[in-house]
Amino acid sequence: MPGGPISPLAYFFPDRATPELQRLHAELGSRHSFREAARLMKSFLPCHPPHHTTVRDRLGRVAAGLEKSRRASGDPAEALPKGGLTVFLDGAHIRCRPEYQQRHLDLVVGKIESRNMCRRFGLVANATASPGSRMREELSDFGWKPGRLLTVISDGELALPNLIRNAMGGDGQVKHILDWWHISMRIRHVEAAVQGLVQIPGFTGIPVLFQRPAKSLRWWLWHGRARVAETYLKGLMHDCTRLAEEPLAVRTAAARVQARCGTLYTYLANNMESLVDYGRRYRNGLPISSSRAEGSVDDIANARMGKRRRMRWSPKGAHRVAVTRAAVLDGRLTVANRKRAA
Repeated sequence: MPGGPISPLAYFFPDRATPELQRLHAELGSRHSFREAARLMKSFLPCHPPHHTTVRDRLGRVAAGLEKSRRASGDPAEALPKGGLTVFLDGAHIRCRPEYQQRHLDLVVGKIESRNMCRRFGLVANATASPGSRMREELSDFGWKPGRLLTVISDGELALPNLIRNAMGGDGQVKHILDWWHISMRIRHVEAAVQGLVQIPGFTGIPVLFQRPAKSLRWWLWHGRARVAETYLKGLMHDCTRLAEEPLAVRTAAARVQARCGTLYTYLANNMESLVDYGRRYRNGLPISSSRAEGSVDDIANARMGKRRRMRWSPKGAHRVAVTRAAVLDGRLTVANRKRAA
C-alpha cells in the first residue's frame, strides 16, 4: 500500500476541502488573479494558506461541477420565465498562451432574458466538445422548451446567431435582430465623412443627398425601410462619382464618403433579413440593442481576463473561469455547491 496519512473523511471530501471552501476559492479565483486570491485566503487562514495552483484547480473542479449539474428542465421550485426569451450575444478576444499557436482566444459571452428573469453565460468554443450542446444546456436550464421562439440580438458576426441555431437543432425558430447601435455608429461614420466633404473650401456644389444624410438614413432604417436606405446609399455613392473633375482635396474626401457608404451598404446587404422595424420594437418596450451582452463582456471577460490583465490563457482555463464568473455574478454558485454538498 502507498504510504501517507489515511483519513476517513477523504472519502467524503476527496479534495480535502468542504464544498463551502471550494466555493470560496472559486469565487475569489473568478474575481481576482489566482495569486491574489491565494493572498486573500492567507489573510483568513494564516495557519494553512493555499497555493495559487490550489485555487486554480478548485475553480476548475467547481466549473466542471457546474457543467455536470445542468438539468434538462428548470427547477419546479424556481420561478419560470415569462414572455418571450431574448438572447444577447457578443464576443471578446483574450490573450492566448503561446503553445496554442494563436494570438487570441474567442470568448462568447451573453445574457438570456425574459420579462422576469436573466442569466449570464460564457464559453470558449475551442474548449468544449460541442458548443451547440453547451448552449442548449444553458437555454434549457433557463427554462427554454423545444418549439419556443428565441429572439437573438447581436452584431453582424454570423457565428453568433448560428451558435443559437445549432443549439436549437431545428426544435424552434430563431429570430435574429441586428444590433441598432452598430448600425447607428456606421451611419455616424458616413455623416462624419460627408461633413468633411462639404466643409472643404474648394467644394462648389452641395447635392440634395449631401444635406442631411445621417438623419435620412437613420429615419429609414429606424422605421424598417431598409430597401429605401440602400437606394439612398446608392444615390450618395453615385453623387461621389460625379465629383471626379473637382480639385484633389474634394476628390479625396469624396472617395472617403464613397468608401464609408460602401461599407454601410455591404453591412446592411449581408444582414438584410435581420433588419426590423426598430421604432415599433422600441415603442413596445422591446430591446433593440445588444448592450446587455456588451455589459457581460465587461463583467465576465474584461474584468478578469482582459483589459490590463497580463495573463495568457489556455482555452480550457478561460472557459472554466468564464463559466464560474457567470455563475458568481448570477448568484448560482452557492446553490450549486449546496446541492453538491447534499
